[in-house]
Amino acid sequence: MDQQRKLILALDTSQSAGSIALQREGRLIYSVYFDLSITHSETLMPQIDAALKFCGFLPKDISAILLCNGPGSFTGLRIGLATAKGIAFGLNVPLYCHDALKLCALQRFQCGRNILTVIDAKMRDIYAALYDENLNVLEAPRVCKPEEINTWNADGAYILGSASSIVSNAIGESGMEFVLAAGGDEITGAAALFSLQELMPAEEIGDFEQLANLEPLYLRESTAQIKKKG
Repeated sequence: MDQQRKLILALDTSQSAGSIALQREGRLIYSVYFDLSITHSETLMPQIDAALKFCGFLPKDISAILLCNGPGSFTGLRIGLATAKGIAFGLNVPLYCHDALKLCALQRFQCGRNILTVIDAKMRDIYAALYDENLNVLEAPRVCKPEEINTWNADGAYILGSASSIVSNAIGESGMEFVLAAGGDEITGAAALFSLQELMPAEEIGDFEQLANLEPLYLRESTAQIKKKG
């Protein structure tokens, strides 16, 4: 992907607030967060249309899409991926997917410590992953109980993500210590996908079969599925 000459659309609907961003000639030209208290389907496409119009572009000017593909909100992930797939297929442009945990870890890239990213998965679970300072995976993304972090070699790591306080409280008596990063519990947002793609390029998803088979990074079954089994 030639980032220096193309208009690139980035999307993140994985968390409680959605975000989109546009980049052209390697420069961020638009970034916005929006409320997802109403359904994603009623907010995402209008936000994309507004971004393009504000910057003086048409949908046909989009030449690539970056997507935060989970883990996170099941509804948000489905709608974000469906929208990205539709645009990619309709315009015949490539799609690149990144996971939310690594996107969050990007905040402390090359800051001298391992990076523990944790996202609230509800139902007393968290999504978690551990990276070194260069974003190499030490503990692969998974869904787990906060207490399970006790078994990871995460002592002294930065802790980032919406479940930072949950994890800190849950394992405080174990003696493990974290560095709570200022602003680390805030949502990273779509604009950071440009930096992540530059640092660690994702695989291009371009043909119809690849797009059709692509699924969100759920890591677990939905709440409805779990309750049905129960």
